[in-house]
Amino acid sequence: MNRVLMGLMVLLGSLSHAMVHAENVLHVKAGKTHELSAQQSVLSYDKLILEDGAVLKVPNELEQLQLNAAWAEIGNGVSILAQGPAGKDGAAGADQEGQAEECKAGKRGADGTHGTQGGEGVALTMVMGIAKLGSLTINSRGGDGGNGGSGGQGQQGGAFDKCNAPAGGAGGAGGDGGDGGNGGQVSLTYRLLVDQGNQDDVRSRISVQNGGGKGGQAGAGGKGGAGTEGKYITMRTLTGNRKWMAGGDEGETGVAGKPGRDGVKGQVLVQQDLRDRMDAMLQNQSAQVTALKDQLVTKLAEEKKQVEEAAKQAISALEQQVISLQSNMQGAADQTAVDQSITQIGQQVEQQSARIDELGAKLEQSIKAMQSQLDQMSKQVNSLNDKVDSLSSNNNSQ
Repeated sequence: MNRVLMGLMVLLGSLSHAMVHAENVLHVKAGKTHELSAQQSVLSYDKLILEDGAVLKVPNELEQLQLNAAWAEIGNGVSILAQGPAGKDGAAGADQEGQAEECKAGKRGADGTHGTQGGEGVALTMVMGIAKLGSLTINSRGGDGGNGGSGGQGQQGGAFDKCNAPAGGAGGAGGDGGDGGNGGQVSLTYRLLVDQGNQDDVRSRISVQNGGGKGGQAGAGGKGGAGTEGKYITMRTLTGNRKWMAGGDEGETGVAGKPGRDGVKGQVLVQQDLRDRMDAMLQNQSAQVTALKDQLVTKLAEEKKQVEEAAKQAISALEQQVISLQSNMQGAADQTAVDQSITQIGQQVEQQSARIDELGAKLEQSIKAMQSQLDQMSKQVNSLNDKVDSLSSNNNSQ
């Protein structure tokens, strides 16, 4: 029984371990370097965690890489390295050793080979949901071109006796420097999962380096070979006089190579995801609608209060007139005074009724104006929603 329980515990532990690692997570510890696989040009992570000083290295065998992270936590001093490799230096040309055969000019030195071109920076397309952002540097510079090899030295001219002194061999030509590689295209689209401050502050914490690589230096021309030294020779005559024979000229210096051209800077696009920007616009629009609604409700409440106060005043005035009428009817039998009181009450009733009608009409106009403004704001919000849906559909179709 104990063995069975132990086996079940081990099995449950294994399943638990598998579940923990089922989530697609890349976590690079502080100060550590992690190199991505050269076999995959599209990588997607549920979580990408790069601690302070972490380095994410992209193999330069890749021409392009798409990196997606639904949740990204980026510490301070984090780097993504995707620069192109430097070109190789050209080999120096071989020197022509020794001395040429008698009466022959020295052989030319071998040419230096050209430096190779620097590799292009990896084209990076990144889509991230940023939960934390310290500072990030993306390096997709082009590689520097290789330097040209120098030319080899020419051979010394041959000995002479019965001929003019031969010249030394010319130096070999220098190799051309390799062109610098072009910088990679870098595109970073991000969503802010947690408030990171304003957009300018976010962009200031993301640095992109994708300039072109430097062109390689030109190889120097090889040195010319030495000419044969002059000497005295004995004339084959009865007198046996000696004669000076001038030496041969030194060989010409080889032609220098051409320097390589600098690479071209790549394009950069760092932008907030369109859905985030639309959400912000919708929130701002909704806030404006709410503020307008509150303002209109307050205004209507004030006007309603004015109508109620006017009605109260009218009722109070009527009550006073009725009391006065009753007093006149009880205290005197003068029909003329009674008629005048009744006429005055009627006039006041009409005036108060007109005032109430005026305030009621004004209140109705305010209600219609508020409804019109709310309808207009609602149409704007619906229009923005339609744009978001349309853009989201286009993004999904791509």
